[in-house]
Amino acid sequence: MTELASDSAQAAIVPILQLRGLEKRYGHIQALKPSSLDFNRGEIHAIVGENGAGKSTLIKLLTGVIQRTGGAILWNGQEVGLANPSEAIGHGINAVHQEVVLCRHLSVAANIFLGDETVRFGMLQKGAMTRAAQKILDDIGFDLKADAILGSLTIGQQQLVATARASVRGTKFIIFDEPTAYLTRQEAAQLFALIRRLRGEGVTVVYISHRMEEIFELADRVSVLRDGLLVGTRNIAETNDTELVAMMINRTLDQIYHKETIPFGKLLLEAKQLSGKGFSDISIKVHAGEIVGLYGLIGAGRSEFALSLFGRNPKTGGSIEWQGQEVNIRNERKAIALGIALAPESRRDQGLNLNLPIGLNLNLPIYDRLTRGPFVDVGEEKRRADQQIKDLGIKTPSRRSLASSMSGGNQQKIVIGKWLNHGADLFIFDEPTVGVDVGTKAEIYRLFAKLLKDGAGIILISSYLPEVYELADTLHVFRDGRLTGSQTYRQSSHEHILAEAIGV
Repeated sequence: MTELASDSAQAAIVPILQLRGLEKRYGHIQALKPSSLDFNRGEIHAIVGENGAGKSTLIKLLTGVIQRTGGAILWNGQEVGLANPSEAIGHGINAVHQEVVLCRHLSVAANIFLGDETVRFGMLQKGAMTRAAQKILDDIGFDLKADAILGSLTIGQQQLVATARASVRGTKFIIFDEPTAYLTRQEAAQLFALIRRLRGEGVTVVYISHRMEEIFELADRVSVLRDGLLVGTRNIAETNDTELVAMMINRTLDQIYHKETIPFGKLLLEAKQLSGKGFSDISIKVHAGEIVGLYGLIGAGRSEFALSLFGRNPKTGGSIEWQGQEVNIRNERKAIALGIALAPESRRDQGLNLNLPIGLNLNLPIYDRLTRGPFVDVGEEKRRADQQIKDLGIKTPSRRSLASSMSGGNQQKIVIGKWLNHGADLFIFDEPTVGVDVGTKAEIYRLFAKLLKDGAGIILISSYLPEVYELADTLHVFRDGRLTGSQTYRQSSHEHILAEAIGV
């Protein structure tokens, strides 16, 4: 055997990346316990686990954002430091994060080539970059315009731009963190096609998702993290969702969706032929003790309708009645005063102040109640925040930790917790479980049940059909800004509801 052939055979045997006793501590908190794991060339390796299980820590260690406390990382059989993101990128390790971290004011092409711009005689070659970026997008099957400004795109489209950028940077090992959270079905199909293409080219793909159906559709192997510990790795053909859920949370699938029969109370809200930007002629009712589900594909008009109910966007027609009286909800302040709360779709952009502490975020709606004259009652401020942290199981060392430091599931709990602090009669939850694990989902569903028992009503907006199908007492289907169907609990099949949503 020649030396070249020997090297090729060795490369085929040695995993591209190996973890040996890898661990990370923050003081006395062990975010990742000693873990050993191999990632093979040209495989799709899924990582699953609850929020706080150690997935984000693992991503940061592999991309050089943070440094390990102990253990070793081997790249092509040789130990590497991964001391910073530049070193990781230099080896060919890239990540596509759940929240897009690109430049919204620049074009798609500029973002794809950010840090690697084409320059001639000191002049930026925008035309050449745009043409090159468009070819990249066309080749990988993303239906996007390279000259579009990133901020004009949907969150899902921005996610695809981030994916395109990562896939052309000499990538040999790419991490996807909840990549389909904001994608339409068509966009998700485009992404899956790219992931399979990358695997075919020998790229190793690490796929992190809470959506079990995606894990079983894409992955070759799956590893489970729980409480910072690697619980085990399975070949995808030799496991099932029941086993994986049990490994993650010691709970079975039928315990996740928490649905109780709660008698309806008084009529809280009635929208009559309501119209506005992105929707028209919508009529629904919400009673105390009732979950009203709004299902449809992303862009179907559900969120726009909810924003109008909350006073953020003005209505252009129809009327809203609140507890039997017609009201004009001109702004959010009016909605909150009536007793309406909104946990928005994009928690980072619309629901949180990321650079403020958790405690301050939790208390934001109630500071008028926490003041005594010109002074804040510090004791009551701490008590209120600590109570929500405890009741919702927010995993944080302190109320003083920044909201930006929390995992997606814990950030969602903060958004919910601030409105629980304030109190409301009607809670609007827009995609409340996007990017959260099955354990956190179960906690949120139990919280829904408690709110209903306390006499509140819920509007639940979700693009995940099993969620609204299992939880909603009344389900309305949106398509192109209009209602295409309405039914009571489990009145129709999944197939019928989906057909109404996509128009077939």
